[in-house]
Amino acid sequence: MQLVLVTGSGSKVGKTTLGTMLVGKLARRGQRVAVVKHVHHGVDYRVKDTGRYLGAGALRVAALGPGEYMVVEKRRIGLWEALSLLGGADVVVVEGFREQLGEVLGRGGCAVYIAREPGEEPPVRSEKLVVTDSSELERALRTVLELLDRGLCQANWQQSP
Repeated sequence: MQLVLVTGSGSKVGKTTLGTMLVGKLARRGQRVAVVKHVHHGVDYRVKDTGRYLGAGALRVAALGPGEYMVVEKRRIGLWEALSLLGGADVVVVEGFREQLGEVLGRGGCAVYIAREPGEEPPVRSEKLVVTDSSELERALRTVLELLDRGLCQANWQQSP
């Protein structure tokens, strides 16, 4: 399974925009894509019945719909454990987790760092790290797709960090 981390120097730099562009391109190519999104304020399941059950004390709730499902569990897990839950995908796109940029690259994954200001540099360097700003997302997308096509984003997250 290949891994692409999409991170940046803050909010509103284009992480979700690039992430959804990448997911769309890969899915149209017939690849199975999973996503891990780092959210700071929770996802909107809290306003539905799932949230009511969690608020009542349920440890885990599975919400099943006609074409999708969501499992919500009341415990904190890290990036690597989350990745182990996503078997069956060809590519996993991870948004956020800036503090783990070096670790993702060290485990073989690729990454995109979207800078708030042109010329801003990420804390690490790698040939598998694409540095861009929000005005160059199409170029970054092409570069990441080339890395994926060459199989250069194979990440190992089964080993302990």
